[in-house]
Amino acid sequence: MTNIKFFFNVENKIDLICSILPERLIKKRNSLIYCSSDIQLNLLSDQLWGDRLYSFFPHEENNHHHFNKITLSNKNIEWMDDTIINISSQMIGGFNRYLNLFEIVSIEEKDKKLARIRFQYFKDRGYTIQSIDAKKIKS
Repeated sequence: MTNIKFFFNVENKIDLICSILPERLIKKRNSLIYCSSDIQLNLLSDQLWGDRLYSFFPHEENNHHHFNKITLSNKNIEWMDDTIINISSQMIGGFNRYLNLFEIVSIEEKDKKLARIRFQYFKDRGYTIQSIDAKKIKS
């Protein structure tokens, strides 16, 4: 069964992504980051290709090769099964194929409202959900 984590009170989704990716890379875990649109995907991509050493995360967009551990997509992805990180406000079809689902929820009311619907959906289907207050995560 998919392990689900909800990160809530997220002021900046891209900053949170950049803070959790290093540990995932150290553990050699694949991460698919699901974006809501081309705009969100491009903003995240630009940040991940940052010019600072600590913010440089090689990745691919809408494609995945085994040597690359980070993939960004705003399309249905069927070739990965490790972890999907949802920075959109949408329910991801096929999420249950993944070992882990990270739901990233901003402080915006609309995002929180849609996240509550997803949370209840998972809860009603018997998933164990871990809730993490992003304001309490050390950077």
